[in-house]
Amino acid sequence: MDTRSVSAIAVFAAIQAVVTIIPFTIAIGVNGNITLGVVTAPLIGFLLGPATGGISVFVGSLIGLFLNPSGAIFGPLTAVPPALGAAASGCIRIRRGYVPGMIILLSVAVFYAHPLGRAALFYPWLQIVAMIVAFSPIARLAASYFATSELKKITFAVAVAALVGTLTDHAFGSALGIWYYNLPTAIWNTIMYVYPIERVATIAIVTIIGAPVYQRLKSSGMMGAF
Repeated sequence: MDTRSVSAIAVFAAIQAVVTIIPFTIAIGVNGNITLGVVTAPLIGFLLGPATGGISVFVGSLIGLFLNPSGAIFGPLTAVPPALGAAASGCIRIRRGYVPGMIILLSVAVFYAHPLGRAALFYPWLQIVAMIVAFSPIARLAASYFATSELKKITFAVAVAALVGTLTDHAFGSALGIWYYNLPTAIWNTIMYVYPIERVATIAIVTIIGAPVYQRLKSSGMMGAF
């Protein structure tokens, strides 16, 4: 952790804390809401890398819980899923897709370990798609595209990082949620039709914002700082 990393953590943690004030979607079956932090987490992750990005998002999300208590749907543990999502997104950039792949795999296993999770058999289908992508050559191809300055290739790379990061966040959050709340199977089966729309929208927003930002930083040589 050098001075630049510490400075980046401070700046991006502040950004993450501020966006957690803004609701993004409702949390079905529980009190509270999902904040805009689900969008900024994977964005920060591939910009700063898995360690710096993950710490930034964790610290910012933790501060955000005090600024917006309605977003603390898992109490203090609410900061963990977006931090893992940021780290996962950063892992794609540095050719470590197997790391988020394992996080998703273990999260799905924990979800199915609950009797209500096994009853909602098809719930994690999009999480499993992201896991397959994380383990596949697609993730390695995305990593190689992060090294270019061509917008089309960077857009593909950002989209893959956003997919894996967003669904890592969601997979861990789902595993946490089913044990934390014991929601009935009907709730999970309802969420199954809602969360893909929410997460695809998140991926689209991250890609639209993140690709040109990353290209500009890459072209200017600033990405070498992280």
